[in-house]
Amino acid sequence: MLLDKLNVKRNLNLEGLAKQMTKKVVHIVYSFGCGGLEKVIANLINHSTQYDVEHLVVSLIDDVSMQYQLDFPIKIIVLNKRSGNDLISHKKLYFLLKKLKPQVINTYNFGTIEYHFTAKMAGVPVRVHSDHGRGGDDPQGKDWLHNIFRKIIAQFITEYVVVSNDLFTWITKTLNIKKCPTSLIHNGVVVKNQVPLKNAPLNTFVTVGRLDNVKNQKLLINAFAQAVNTGADFDGCILHIVGDGPLHEALNGQIHNLNMQNSIKLLGFRSDIEDILSDSDVFVLSSVYEAMPMTILEAMANKTPVICTNVGGISKFITEQEAWFVASNNVDELSEKLITIRTATAARKQKVDKAYLLTKDNYSVDNMVKEYMNKYQIQMKKVSR
Repeated sequence: MLLDKLNVKRNLNLEGLAKQMTKKVVHIVYSFGCGGLEKVIANLINHSTQYDVEHLVVSLIDDVSMQYQLDFPIKIIVLNKRSGNDLISHKKLYFLLKKLKPQVINTYNFGTIEYHFTAKMAGVPVRVHSDHGRGGDDPQGKDWLHNIFRKIIAQFITEYVVVSNDLFTWITKTLNIKKCPTSLIHNGVVVKNQVPLKNAPLNTFVTVGRLDNVKNQKLLINAFAQAVNTGADFDGCILHIVGDGPLHEALNGQIHNLNMQNSIKLLGFRSDIEDILSDSDVFVLSSVYEAMPMTILEAMANKTPVICTNVGGISKFITEQEAWFVASNNVDELSEKLITIRTATAARKQKVDKAYLLTKDNYSVDNMVKEYMNKYQIQMKKVSR
């Protein structure tokens, strides 16, 4: 009887120890809606099951549509932050963190960096911030108030992470952030072992991204319309624009004004991005700024040819050996590339093969997860023998 009681007590202690080993990570985002950043977080959560970690997401606003990209349900909490400065959201987060007792928080982009002071006051020991860009309203990173605030709040951050070489140069050289360690972790995607090459004719073009000025879908629409009107045998091609955002009505009006309703389609938010990329012949990105866009990585992993503007950090992680580059805001150059890529069979195969291998070797999701878990100080689960 005494031995049985001792065994029960021992088992309870072991269960308690196992629970203590599992660390909670709270991801704090402005929204958990459709976007490349949110896809990175979903990938991180989906592919970290071999680690002793429990993920939770805190969204400042009530947009959590990316939850459908998660392979298993996790707790998602909405703070319902009011627009502008909202001190009540700090109070809500403070009491939430005191209740959850996470070992780690990870904030993302400028919209959430302010909550590191709150997290420190709540006793969270590991406080990571990840910049996937300089800010949607400040793609060049020249807002001096934002930059001063970044430098001030850095003293409450235990690790400042960026996803591209240009962002790393920006925070270490331009902003000169020295009050916390800084590091570069590239985004990662799932890369299948075998992916079929897309064969001619290439008729279906696609772009994926929030309908926002920084993504500059206006440029792509004008270039595609020009290609339809001038390119031989291009009038049978179609452009799918995937995503939603504040410019939906303006872009829809632009398409109608150009009489391109039969050639250019706004598909809105979609959760089946991988299927869309697989069914598309060419991926195009027309942004005025990007750090390390997930959409390019996903396209390359699917052996989909890529045309993109040479902006931000794009040329730091891929080259013209893997993609076709065009200058930003150059309608004629982009239109010409849209036309010529359809017949550039040899160059296309060479670029696509190199892009696929580059993604597989350097930008896999497993590499990304491993680096984040190291920053979180989380180990892999021990396999019982």
